Amino acid sequence: ALVSVAGFFLKDVPDLAEDVAENMKFHMAFVHMAVTEASVVFLERDRRYNYTTPKSYLELIALYKSLLQGKRDELRGAKDRLESGVAKIAQASAQVADLQVNLKQEQIVVEQKKAATDALIVNIGKEKAVVDEAVESSREDEEACSIMQADVSAFQEECENDLKAAEPVIAEAEAALNSLDKKSLGELKSFGSPAAEVVQVASACIVLTAPGGKIPKDLSWNAGKKMMNNVDQFLQGLIRFDKDNLPENCCAAVEKSFLSNPNFNPDYIRNKSGAAAGLCGWVVNICKYFRIYQVVAPKRAALAEANKKLEAANKKLAGIRAKVKELQDRVESLEEGLMKATEDKNNAIAQAEKTQKKADLADRLVNGLSSENARWGAAIEEFGVMEEKLVGDVLISSSFVSYVGPFSTYFRDLLLNQKWVPDIVERAIPMTEGFSLLDMLSDDSSRARWANQGLPTDPLSIENGAIMTNAARWSLMIDPQLQGINWILNREQEAGLKIIQLS
Repeated sequence: ALVSVAGFFLKDVPDLAEDVAENMKFHMAFVHMAVTEASVVFLERDRRYNYTTPKSYLELIALYKSLLQGKRDELRGAKDRLESGVAKIAQASAQVADLQVNLKQEQIVVEQKKAATDALIVNIGKEKAVVDEAVESSREDEEACSIMQADVSAFQEECENDLKAAEPVIAEAEAALNSLDKKSLGELKSFGSPAAEVVQVASACIVLTAPGGKIPKDLSWNAGKKMMNNVDQFLQGLIRFDKDNLPENCCAAVEKSFLSNPNFNPDYIRNKSGAAAGLCGWVVNICKYFRIYQVVAPKRAALAEANKKLEAANKKLAGIRAKVKELQDRVESLEEGLMKATEDKNNAIAQAEKTQKKADLADRLVNGLSSENARWGAAIEEFGVMEEKLVGDVLISSSFVSYVGPFSTYFRDLLLNQKWVPDIVERAIPMTEGFSLLDMLSDDSSRARWANQGLPTDPLSIENGAIMTNAARWSLMIDPQLQGINWILNREQEAGLKIIQLS
């Protein structure tokens, strides 16, 4: 019956080989029977009662299943953590290799950026030399143009001053013409035998208006009257007279033959005839103007030539300035490109340094964990073996927790080492060689904590502590020296234990 019950409950335990499960159900029945037999001897020797019931057997099976699952989860969790650590180390190693590849590529880019930047610096130096040469050359042209501009401006001012001197003369000539009218000229023309000065005025007008500079021989009063035959036409001819192109011989003849006469002036002749005085003023001022114009005309021609040369120089200078501006813009563009190239180079260097630092850190990490990697790999394999042997280790541990609590050290050793372990070995149930019961039910930190909480450190007390912390039911403590109760009080104080009655 015990074997059937064990077989019924063990069939839903995962990852349990069929032959192992078959042997385990017989071993569980053996454990129960061995405890029953030991209880009889325990009563005869120590006069103490211990009872085994079906409930005890069912609790053994339940404790085995829960403890096996817990230990498997614990072992698999530790194994998963180590496998994760090993995987991360492998990943870090792969990343180191990738980083080294990336670093080599980035260093190539850095060298390319450096070469491009250096070439750009050399190019800018050459371009700047060309610009400096062009600027220096243009400076000479600038100075030449400035000097030429100053000369032309001064010459132009001189011409304008000379022309200003002619303005009053022209004004007087125009005023003299304005004093003439058809009536006064008609009156003058009607003179039969006028004064000699009046005849000279008419003769001077004939000379000045001679077509093509051909002075007629007849300069008599009759010739003068003939000239004034059409008064309106004569007056308009004087008004439109081309004073700038007066033949020089005509002007010289008038100056020699008439202007040399002191009485040939408007004020003197006005007493003879008002019209003759007006014509006299016109003749005098036209000759004066022509002589002034003879001085100014060459200057104006020279000024025009100078302006032409200045315009050519300015045009040349504008071309040079445009060329210099083009070169300067090119240098500026190259300098902007240099700044961009320098920035790219610095960014590439910074990225390479960052990758180098990251690779160094990863390499140090991998090298530092190389020994741990080997140890973790061995531990993973060991965990695999331990998991296979958990079925026997947990079977011994759950039997111990379920049954040996009431027994003394002698009977515990008897059941564990002389009954149960040999039976497991005989039935070929996997179990760790040199199996430690306390290491299965507790660990070093737990045992140290129990000692700090007041639990005695002898083997029997530690075994009792392991039984109490792993049992499914509340343990009944036989504690005549109050060692157990002190341990419980200290242990559960942090959990908020309230004492209802201490007895």
